[in-house]
Amino acid sequence: MPKDSIKDFEKYRKFLESIPLSEYREKLKDIKWVEQDLVPALYPLTSIYKNYWETQNFLDFGKWFTEFWGEINASQKQKLIDLKDLVKAHRKFYEDTINGDLDNKVFLSFKARMYRTWVSVLTQLDFCYLFEFICTKEGKNLQVECNAELDSKGIDAKINNIGFQIAKISQRKEALKIVRKSRVVTIPYAVFDVEEFQRLSHSSRVKVKDKYQKALYSFNKYFIQLNNGFVVFKEDYLKPIIDNIADIEKVKEIVGRISLELAGES
Repeated sequence: MPKDSIKDFEKYRKFLESIPLSEYREKLKDIKWVEQDLVPALYPLTSIYKNYWETQNFLDFGKWFTEFWGEINASQKQKLIDLKDLVKAHRKFYEDTINGDLDNKVFLSFKARMYRTWVSVLTQLDFCYLFEFICTKEGKNLQVECNAELDSKGIDAKINNIGFQIAKISQRKEALKIVRKSRVVTIPYAVFDVEEFQRLSHSSRVKVKDKYQKALYSFNKYFIQLNNGFVVFKEDYLKPIIDNIADIEKVKEIVGRISLELAGES
């Protein structure tokens, strides 16, 4: 079936807006995990890209995780056993079992880690869906390449011979350090506490109120915070990138300026 970038984008945005972020956050926020590297066989990237990019099968997190957990239990049983053994080596984590049940602790902690990965990749895909949406509207023959293999190399999207890497910035003072790889552009993605920024931008105790005000202005210029709290890209962010995609130095210049704006520096 041929792609319909307009409908795919609209469908994806509706899906993002339907995610009960606060509900998931409440359930998983107190579940800790030993942040060791997982063996590649337990990475969820192939499953996520297959469902949310290749087939537009927009499962909610619970359904996706159940499907993914079933797949790795069927095909990677020994890897999961090895993972439990690895967890046992971390005494503090091992002793903090749930009702003395290590298997349940591993399951819930693994699920919490998969949720963080899931949300992160969905953010990257919003960039991709919006990119192709704008190109289709403007009649530009540009397509996004994104998959688990590229992701594992630190490239979240590839257009022509330019790689893009989405990087979170959570505080106003964080002007993003642009990756200096010759063909990779780092895209700053703001995860500001908007209410806190609003408070600080009007507080008599804050000496740099104008910088918080500028950062908030830039946040609203380049992002939309959906009703459920999910932050997505605006067309005003991607359009100048698309218009200058033939010149990577110009794209880096644009992105560098946006980074400074989000830091309240310009």
